[in-house]
Amino acid sequence: MAESETQESVPPVPDAAGAETVKHDARFICMQDVRKAFGEHKVLEGVDLDISRGESLVIIGSSGSGKSVLIKHIIGLLDPDAGKVVVDGLNVPDLRRDDRRTLRQRMGMLFQYAALFDSMNVGDNVAFPIRQHTKWPAEKVRARVEEVLGWVGLKGTESKSPADLSGGMKKRVGLARAIAMDPEIMLYDEPTTGLDPILGDQINDLILDLAERLNVTSVTITHDMPSAYKIADRIAMLYQGKIEETGTPEQIQNTDNAVVQQFIHGRAKGPITTM
Repeated sequence: MAESETQESVPPVPDAAGAETVKHDARFICMQDVRKAFGEHKVLEGVDLDISRGESLVIIGSSGSGKSVLIKHIIGLLDPDAGKVVVDGLNVPDLRRDDRRTLRQRMGMLFQYAALFDSMNVGDNVAFPIRQHTKWPAEKVRARVEEVLGWVGLKGTESKSPADLSGGMKKRVGLARAIAMDPEIMLYDEPTTGLDPILGDQINDLILDLAERLNVTSVTITHDMPSAYKIADRIAMLYQGKIEETGTPEQIQNTDNAVVQQFIHGRAKGPITTM
């Protein structure tokens, strides 16, 4: 997408009144001592995490460890009980509703089960965020939909119904919709769940291709360790409400941390089962 089109579709975040600007140096996304509980259930208990611009970070951890809760804080769907969530210098919980919505327009999200609208065909699903947030003429929308569907290998499928698609195709349509607004940040929620190893690896290849094509900052949550090793610049493990360890895929594979080793090798016995 041309620079002028990007500016038209995704306006820059203004200096929001009341939003605290936080110095972040090279950190594009920064979580500082983030805590979140639902009633008596404590989910995040002091998460500290920095993500650099253009980095691909993968978050791993057991089911129920709070990975989805963490990613919802980045996109501003949840606010922390304590701590800071900083995106490009703005403390997200301080943002007013309109400014938070504007920030979200700079993000794309691929949901675990694609979350396509059953009542819309493929083309309308992909066009949905463009029509919601721009006043582009119909021909320009159509061209953008065709372009991003081509990027994910689904050119010519605009008239198909989601019910006619395989699981892998649905994921790719969801990915096309997520990138339709040319996001700076991509959030992936279990992108290979429900797919066989070959289709899962195709999704991994798409994630890598789009990261290079769009120069996005990516945050992925997954249980799929081969996927994590392939797409990550760094991996962070969430355990008992905190980041247990971070490192490159090689560092994580070779760590002497028993908790991390138990998870990445899928061993049933050990401390991680106490969660």
